[in-house]
Amino acid sequence: MSTTTKRIQTLDVALSPEPGSLAKIYNGFREVGVNVIASWGYEMGPGEAQAHFYAADIEKAKTTLTKMGFKPQINNACWIEGDDRVGAYAEVLTKLAKANVNVDATDAFAIGDRFAAVLFTQPKQWAALCKALSL
Repeated sequence: MSTTTKRIQTLDVALSPEPGSLAKIYNGFREVGVNVIASWGYEMGPGEAQAHFYAADIEKAKTTLTKMGFKPQINNACWIEGDDRVGAYAEVLTKLAKANVNVDATDAFAIGDRFAAVLFTQPKQWAALCKALSL
């Protein structure tokens, strides 16, 4: 299988950087049947953390987060997946570099013989990213 790229939307929330913050969210998702494809969470600084969720049903996930007291924001991102082979992600990043697109954040990982990655960029760079990756 070749590498595929697609536009996705993530739900982004501010949360408290303390034990159990993500567990609370995931338990809420579990209770209503939200399938999370991928997520990222990290501390931003003292007393501040953020999480991003790529869910199969973004509206259901957004409603769940809102009912839990969060203020989810929907943002654009790019999802990449394909066979785990040397240079696959480098090819994607090279296209973006040639198009002068700055990647604000990215995560990439492989499991077995597959890899996936997500790219985040500033809204002003979104159209250029989509053009560079033929989205």
